[in-house]
Amino acid sequence: MLHEADRLRMDCPSCKKSTCSQCRSPWFPQHQGLSCHQFRVWQQQNQPDHHKTTLLSYKSIECPNCQFVFGLSKGGCLHFTCTQCQHQFCGGCSQAFTPGSACGFSADCGTKGLHAHHPRDCLYHLRDWTVARLHLLLQYCRVSPAWLESANDSSPDTSRTGVCVVLELRDDGSRWEEPCGRQAPPEYRGYCQLHYKECLVELINRCRADPAVLFSPAEMMAELQRWHVAVPTRKPEEPEPLYVHRLRMTLTNSVPLRKQRRSPLKPNDDLCPLTSTLAPGAPLPHMLLSD
Repeated sequence: MLHEADRLRMDCPSCKKSTCSQCRSPWFPQHQGLSCHQFRVWQQQNQPDHHKTTLLSYKSIECPNCQFVFGLSKGGCLHFTCTQCQHQFCGGCSQAFTPGSACGFSADCGTKGLHAHHPRDCLYHLRDWTVARLHLLLQYCRVSPAWLESANDSSPDTSRTGVCVVLELRDDGSRWEEPCGRQAPPEYRGYCQLHYKECLVELINRCRADPAVLFSPAEMMAELQRWHVAVPTRKPEEPEPLYVHRLRMTLTNSVPLRKQRRSPLKPNDDLCPLTSTLAPGAPLPHMLLSD
């Protein structure tokens, strides 16, 4: 990162993107000569949808080790390496990736390679759920169905192409972005299934929705065993609904959801950030390495 102390603009020599050193927002020419507060006022006056945040066009991510904030592109996997401190962590839950020999979670980890212990609400697990089940979890938590169904103004413009236009980093190591290009059914708000699921999981995480409310008894037992928590034994003549309820209470009490880290770039008052915050063609500060 190249940064002169007397100016706000920071330039990355690797990806050729620029960021504000104070507010960490993508650099716009209009920011020159304006304080961050003055620039936000300008954005509100000239970009009516600026207060709305996109999940997939621009998302911040914070290194859990050094707290450096990055702009995150789509593409690649969930295994990230911080360019500042080299800490390896999951982009979905911020859990550290650790070699099996160095992981103290359990003796079983010694036989594993580099791995992380992802909580049940991490994208690592929820990306395997069906769209219908993700919808059901949001509905269980009373998230407005309109946020999921009204695609006209808030989803990518795919009316002409019928394909997902979310920008992804290319796999050739060039760090250039190109549209996803996968099929984007209308019921997925103009996203492909992969990016629509990511959108739903981000919303689930913001709403603090616990996937355990939809777990089957077998899933709850497996989750307890994964965290080395004793599985309650069903009592003689105990009705199955009461046992399932006790099983669920044991899981949610013994293995609660992780506390959310609040990134300085993430809004804290909008639970449905499905619209764009960046002007078309605006640059992103890609400063994170992804496998």
